[in-house]
Amino acid sequence: MSPLPQLILWFGREMTPDLPEMAGYRLRTYQPGDEEGWLALLRANGELGHWDRQRLEDVLAGTRVQLFAECEGQIVACTGCNDRTRELRPCWEIGWVAVHPDFQGRGLGRFIVAAAVAQAKTLGSRPIYLLTDDFRIPALRCYLKLGFLPNNSHPSYPHRWADIFAHLGADYQALKPAFVASNQSR
Repeated sequence: MSPLPQLILWFGREMTPDLPEMAGYRLRTYQPGDEEGWLALLRANGELGHWDRQRLEDVLAGTRVQLFAECEGQIVACTGCNDRTRELRPCWEIGWVAVHPDFQGRGLGRFIVAAAVAQAKTLGSRPIYLLTDDFRIPALRCYLKLGFLPNNSHPSYPHRWADIFAHLGADYQALKPAFVASNQSR
């Protein structure tokens, strides 16, 4: 049995999400020399697999714009806008979203993803999507609130989304797509 694919969410709003005010944090793009701070963040986050210099270079090679949130010189959140083709059309992927564990719960996920969506919209009119994993419930809450919509392109998605919505809480039930029936949760 092959592993299940990551979940896909498409950005479903015409307007760019508001970029929240984040006192004490600075939004900026990648600069040569950021590699060690970026690696430290990805390793500390621990949700996106094993990271080394080669993997970081491979990701950077496919990234159009890499964004960081910085606090007192430390990279504490990141994501990138990646030039991709999906469903036979050019798209922007918001990829490798991570927030340092010491800074989680402060709205940095929303901040960095909203900034990435805004950046993608300035790069050209294309659909915007992201990939994520079922266990990343706080990230899924953020993505849904920002206007990303669950995709139904894989047979496993309806049951998986039903399980996820069962864990999201009452505030998120209005965001549940029609393909996720209430009785599909396992």
